[in-house]
Amino acid sequence: MQSSRLQSKISRMPYDAHLQQLDTLLVETRPLWQPEPFKKERPDWVEQYPELAQALLELDEESLDAYATDNDALIAFVSTFIPELSAIASLVMLPETAKRKNETIAPRLHAGIPGRKWLQISALYASLQNPQRAITEWCGGKGYLGRLLSRQWQQRVTTLENSPQLVEAGARLADKYRVDQYFKLVDVLHDPVCKYLNNHHTIALHACGDLHRQLVTRIIESGAPSFTLVPCCYHLGREQEYSPFTDGLKLKLSREVLRLAVNETVTAHHNEIGQRNRDMAWKLGFQQLWQELCGSSEYHSFKPVPKAWVHEGFKGYCQKLAQREGLSLPADVDWEKWEANGEQRQHEVMRLQLLRQCFKRVLELWLIMDMAASLEANGYKVSVHEFCNRELTPRNIIIEGHSSPDLS
Repeated sequence: MQSSRLQSKISRMPYDAHLQQLDTLLVETRPLWQPEPFKKERPDWVEQYPELAQALLELDEESLDAYATDNDALIAFVSTFIPELSAIASLVMLPETAKRKNETIAPRLHAGIPGRKWLQISALYASLQNPQRAITEWCGGKGYLGRLLSRQWQQRVTTLENSPQLVEAGARLADKYRVDQYFKLVDVLHDPVCKYLNNHHTIALHACGDLHRQLVTRIIESGAPSFTLVPCCYHLGREQEYSPFTDGLKLKLSREVLRLAVNETVTAHHNEIGQRNRDMAWKLGFQQLWQELCGSSEYHSFKPVPKAWVHEGFKGYCQKLAQREGLSLPADVDWEKWEANGEQRQHEVMRLQLLRQCFKRVLELWLIMDMAASLEANGYKVSVHEFCNRELTPRNIIIEGHSSPDLS
């Protein structure tokens, strides 16, 4: 556990300075987190840190599951072999948002909302203060959050959404619950949106990729007075390379690498984890078969496999995949051997990739601080907090801000 004194120090660090520290760490440690054990059987760091590699490969299933879901424990474990990584613990620490308590929410306001989604919405709501102005809900879907805010705060809410079906469904719900909420069919990536940001408090819960990046850009362009942003799915976007908001950063990231920032299992169900493990083992088994038949040790990338193929068994799975990829299979394939090989590789991959997992929150904070620092540089008073625990949602970071007096 970090001391309260250290927490205070981290929380007071300017976001541009925090970003620079994260940038330096990620650049210096790139050989540890960039190689993917799924694609390369033994990353180069295995030779540099053989004791760590051995310790990871010897982890039993219980320890593997524990480290996969507890990043603090994982960092502490890995730091015994690479002491420099102990710095991660303080760099990824964020203050928690103060919560309002004992506020009654009518049960009908969350009727029809999936349980986990409602818990996320109510946790965010408990972290918010009434902005005392009209609200724009960015990419709001059916407007679940906006409906709650409109009812509880008696504020007008405009929900922007790109799906006609969701706009129609949300409008019906707003009428049903008699809230001051209006839906606009808007493509925020292409349509003019500044009129919805001017003199409004804009809020976005789990806007994905380009959607939250576009909001940051439009906030700055429009001079929006205040905002609340909870980013999600950083890897989703039109560009293959991430374009930082902040100048002078050394780290360069592809969209594929950004997936590491959202690589989580803390909210996955047991059967989902089992299906994921089987799918990984079968892909790895097929990968090894491919390499032997082609006489190559290079990783072969292929498109995602339809989920229905797993019902064909390993043999049928590989036959369909080979047909799609244009690979001719011999008649005497030893399917039991390649399935066993895949399971062994999956066992190793799950353990060796734990080193990469140490950096997922570092990478996410780099992305968060890039946005926060840019907003600060454009005159906003910004705060970055955690609004709920990671078991409820790993995407639990909230960026809030309001224009400084000279921009008002």
